[in-house]
Amino acid sequence: MGKDGVELVVCPRCVAVFQILCPNSMPTDTRTLILPEEAKAPFFIGVDVGGTSIKIGVVDDYGRSVDSGDVDDDGKHRSFISIKTEQHPQTATELISDTIHFLLKRLRIDTQTCKAIGLGIPGTMDVQTRKLRQPPNLHSWEGFAMCDVLSRISGIGVMFCNDANAAAYGEYWVGSASGKSSMALLTLGTGIGCGIIIEGRSIGGATGYGGECGHLVIDMAEDAMLCGCGQRGHLEAYAAAIGVARRTMALTDRRESSIRDRISPDTRLSEIAKIVYQEAEKGDALALEIVMDTAKYLSLGVVSLLNTVDPACILLGGAMTFGGGATTLGQRFLEQVRYEVKNRSFKAIAANVTIDFAMLGADAGFIGAAGLAREDYLSNAKAKA
Repeated sequence: MGKDGVELVVCPRCVAVFQILCPNSMPTDTRTLILPEEAKAPFFIGVDVGGTSIKIGVVDDYGRSVDSGDVDDDGKHRSFISIKTEQHPQTATELISDTIHFLLKRLRIDTQTCKAIGLGIPGTMDVQTRKLRQPPNLHSWEGFAMCDVLSRISGIGVMFCNDANAAAYGEYWVGSASGKSSMALLTLGTGIGCGIIIEGRSIGGATGYGGECGHLVIDMAEDAMLCGCGQRGHLEAYAAAIGVARRTMALTDRRESSIRDRISPDTRLSEIAKIVYQEAEKGDALALEIVMDTAKYLSLGVVSLLNTVDPACILLGGAMTFGGGATTLGQRFLEQVRYEVKNRSFKAIAANVTIDFAMLGADAGFIGAAGLAREDYLSNAKAKA
């Protein structure tokens, strides 16, 4: 049974069952795409804006991704169309609108059955002016009323959402947190993003900075590690990829490790976390210690989040999960997080919270953006009724 009381046609975790119900569906990495004629209207568009590319996909009323008609380099069907992120916001908005209408035409979906667009962007939007505020890596978009412009030129209503909250909602709706009443998603990468969903509502806060859990303070020392935001002692400074890289550099100056031979003056900081992962998988003691210490630091942020919000589920996603559930190292990393959280949190919380890896991968952002647009559409329709 879905959150809105409608019986779902398919559980996203049960691909085999879904393939029996929809034998013409197209397989993707961990889920199943559906064809337009198998989808349940109305439809919602998800737009996931990144610094270099934008993913645009169509989602039906059950949260299922409609096969976009595109294929990747391996010939697998894609759930989205990807376009380049243009630095000029007006140009970018026009390309998004053109791509949406191209996709709807390709899929033979009537625009009238597409009820809303969810626009997921890093940063926030000023509630009063409806203009973008501080989008990372997209400084030229500052102050642009993208939602209003996209709505006007596309002819479809647009809802803004922070990209981390969009990814979190995707996991809440049809991902690893499906069926949970509340959840938080921590995305581990160059930094640490976080999205929090409580009873179907995304937590944005008074100024749009709700869920910035990567900037929880976990070290009060004057010489605490410096975060990318300019402050010291933040979770991101210790448990994100750049933090892992800096800790690794400091340790390899004093300790023997196979990592040392992999790092040269030309090695970028962003590459070091991957090297640590590779060497830990090979059995290097220091590399494994760094991975487990990262889990310990991360658990400090998780416990603070649990004590503040008490979500039913904490998910870990992003590029820096040390292989995730597909590898033994990733599973050890997750178990260490669970162990540390259990020892540091209230017993009732530890006994009830689920801590796991996210499952939607790169699709989470556009699916969640579409889902939040659907939530907003249903809320507005109910208010008018």
